[in-house]
Amino acid sequence: MKAFTEALLTAPADRVLFPGERDITAGQIRATAAALVPRMAGEGPLFLHTASAALFAAALLAAAVARKALVLPAHTQASYLAEVGGLNAVLLDDASMVLSTETDATLGEAAPDVALTFFTSGSTGVPKRIERRLAQLETEARALEDVFGAEAGAVQATVSHQHIYGLIYRIVWPVMAGRPSADRAAEYWENLEGRLGAGVTLISSPAHLTRLPPAMDLAAQSPGLIFSSGQLLQTPAALICTAAFGRPVTEVLGSTETGGVAWRRQSAGDEPWRPFSVVTVAPDAEGALTVLTPYLDDGAPFAMGDRMELLADGRFRLLGRADRMEKVDGKRVSLTRVEEALAALPHAVEASALILPDRKGALAAVVALSPAGQAALDADGAFRLGRHLRAALADRLEPIERPKHWRFVDRLPTDAQGKRRLSDLRALFDAPRLPPYEVVSRADDVVLLRMTLPPTLAWFQGHFPGEPILPGISQVHMAVLLSREVLGWAPEGVDLNRVKFKDIIRPGETLDLTLTADRDKGRLSFRWLRANGGEASSGSVG
Repeated sequence: MKAFTEALLTAPADRVLFPGERDITAGQIRATAAALVPRMAGEGPLFLHTASAALFAAALLAAAVARKALVLPAHTQASYLAEVGGLNAVLLDDASMVLSTETDATLGEAAPDVALTFFTSGSTGVPKRIERRLAQLETEARALEDVFGAEAGAVQATVSHQHIYGLIYRIVWPVMAGRPSADRAAEYWENLEGRLGAGVTLISSPAHLTRLPPAMDLAAQSPGLIFSSGQLLQTPAALICTAAFGRPVTEVLGSTETGGVAWRRQSAGDEPWRPFSVVTVAPDAEGALTVLTPYLDDGAPFAMGDRMELLADGRFRLLGRADRMEKVDGKRVSLTRVEEALAALPHAVEASALILPDRKGALAAVVALSPAGQAALDADGAFRLGRHLRAALADRLEPIERPKHWRFVDRLPTDAQGKRRLSDLRALFDAPRLPPYEVVSRADDVVLLRMTLPPTLAWFQGHFPGEPILPGISQVHMAVLLSREVLGWAPEGVDLNRVKFKDIIRPGETLDLTLTADRDKGRLSFRWLRANGGEASSGSVG
């Protein structure tokens, strides 16, 4: 395969590289890049963030011609940009770039490599700066082509290309291999209706593969190849995917630092991992996974932080994290051991154990419930379910190892890479804070409130990674909380009536909320309106 920039510079002008609402050709990418090169002059850092894969590819080509490094933030909220040093930097995004309508353009010589800066959250949520190079991503793309090229087809995706997994699999590899890749990632499974099939490669993640739509016939339009990365796809979820699609998901193990290390397909159970041919894996003295990979510059072994079992055929199994020991009341507790014990219970699909510093270092757990667990929660409530789980753990864990605080969810919160962040998990134990609001008018038990929803609002967390929206049930919950705070009353019942969710609510939006309390009937009516007057949702609860 040609290098990324060479492939873009030499592809026929009319070749469609990024299909979408309009098909975007190689000539348009070159013309867009030519217009961007003059804007890259100067000494300051250059930040790049787009939803459009075509604009991203054009900017990456322009950076190679301009010989500029690129910084790739995970998102562009002001507080985050300030944290990663980009608040006053030049930012190229969808709003500041325009896809050229010219059919082609001539560009100068492109540099053979481009320095790229990624940010990962790590376990604490603090952005961690990681330096990579385009040439390293090209090396990984060639390794992928060697293994999967015969199966690969046109690309559809549910993940962002702002992270290394999405960038390689959605942009770098398809361009180098000459395969089209959708310009925009799908926000919902329904957006992929009619776009999948045997000739398609789907780039996804556990965040989406654990949310398969029950009404969509996935087997009838099963992609020829399905990739997942960013987090382990738990075996039960992997087997559900295999049944739904009629073929197993190809999971890729790796990190932003190492690139892809190994892959597996779970068709019947917890399959071992197979290292890529260019990667060497071995246990260190403590049995933890270390890798030697051509995607790192120093050539030194890199510790992945997982315990491993190396098998005779060169494959390996992961045995949990090696570095997750915490002190609880002065005694060492393995969070991995707690999570494994919880996941083995019939009430749980998976779990995360954590320490809560604000609660005297108490041990807590966030549990993604199975259908049986959800039924128990509905019947008994969270308090009794927590007590039941503590009792169920008695034959495997010491009292100090059993969580004291619980949160029950349908799935564990993850970031855009599908990774769990400690900050997000701890936020589940914080009391939800309502956004600042203005009382526009009030007449008896009818009140009109106006508010702007900040990105930090707890209800945005985990819904959905990389594309946060306000869940419908959270809109109802906020209406009830605001009624209690403003009207001094809230319904005791939880039955929903005539509830309609008409439009998506995203961070930063300003909305009007009308609350009408019918105290005699014990019902609260609500109506969320956008600034332009369009209705986002309405209904009643009580």
